[in-house]
Amino acid sequence: MENTHRIYTILLVDDEEGIRNVLDITLTHAGFKVLLAADGDTGFKTFLAQKPDIVITDIKMPGIGGIDLLKQIKQISPDTEVIMITGHGDMDLAVKSLQYEAADFITKPIDSNELELSVKKAVDRMSINQRMKSYMDDLEKVIRKKDREIDESQSLATIGQTVAGMSHVIKNIAGGLKGSSFILEQGIENENREYLVKGWEMMKGNIDKITNLSLDLLNYAKTSRPKLKQINPNHPAREVVELLSSRASEKQINISLYPLEKELSIMVDCDAIYTVIFTLVTNALDACEEKNEVSGTRTDKKVDIFVEQQSNWIVYRVRDNGQGMDDNVSGVLFKEFITTKGTRGTGFGLMTAKKIIDEHKGRILFESKKGQGSVFAIKIPLQPVQTGRQ
Repeated sequence: MENTHRIYTILLVDDEEGIRNVLDITLTHAGFKVLLAADGDTGFKTFLAQKPDIVITDIKMPGIGGIDLLKQIKQISPDTEVIMITGHGDMDLAVKSLQYEAADFITKPIDSNELELSVKKAVDRMSINQRMKSYMDDLEKVIRKKDREIDESQSLATIGQTVAGMSHVIKNIAGGLKGSSFILEQGIENENREYLVKGWEMMKGNIDKITNLSLDLLNYAKTSRPKLKQINPNHPAREVVELLSSRASEKQINISLYPLEKELSIMVDCDAIYTVIFTLVTNALDACEEKNEVSGTRTDKKVDIFVEQQSNWIVYRVRDNGQGMDDNVSGVLFKEFITTKGTRGTGFGLMTAKKIIDEHKGRILFESKKGQGSVFAIKIPLQPVQTGRQ
């Protein structure tokens, strides 16, 4: 049994001295630090004092039995791995122990290979959980850092809603990581390549979600100082369409650009406006794709992008005939941290878009009907933006 990363501590609780001695030798030889207890009371006191990583306990002992010890440990430390030792006649108790979140059980007489496999599984689970915690800790550090940099004008209500929505996204990611780690564990245990591939693909997908969420956080928390320059208003829209045309074609969605015909320039942060248009167009593509998934039928799907001049405004309109939104979602779309994409979305896209347009002293408007599609429009003033910051 290899244990190269760190030395794990195992608390062994059993009222039979012979079993304690044999398992002590076996586990110490395998590279673990072993603590011994002859009964449940002593075992619980040792657990409180030493905080071992893994507990191996007999299921039947004088005083505090194995299941009671398991329950007490889980109340204090839910993440501690507890392995039960049981006799062949105690299978009902063994199954009951699993209901109280025992990691595994091994039967007497104890086979060294079975013990090794059970402990290895516990170590693998702890390793995966530690990596997940590391991912979550890193993400929380980014959130805390960027939260301090949010503009002071951001209302406390919006901050609270953002944190609440972000918590939901993080919980979804954590749940996905746990699910993928379980499938990986099953693949390792059963030497099943299909499970290994599926579990790893799920793991990569959730790591991608963490990456995307971090990038969205960075975009959202960028300082409110647009890098202004003169551009042709068609330029960011044309770049978005060129980038997303292959995706639209793959999904059999017709994407069309209707550029501004006259020669005109506008003072904007080109990258920021590109981000807004990209968000609106990708949302439109997702809405068209979702409509077919929900209806189960194939319809002509369209996303149209218009660049227009209306008086002293440049207007970008993104129109789709996708799934649309109901009134409940529409009413809070720019007021709360919200995503209509389930676990696929982070909820930052439209909030970031509105923030960018606000920084440009512009407006963002939309109309949507459930089952019929949506139209989003952003209006940007033609005159240079005065940010008040040099």
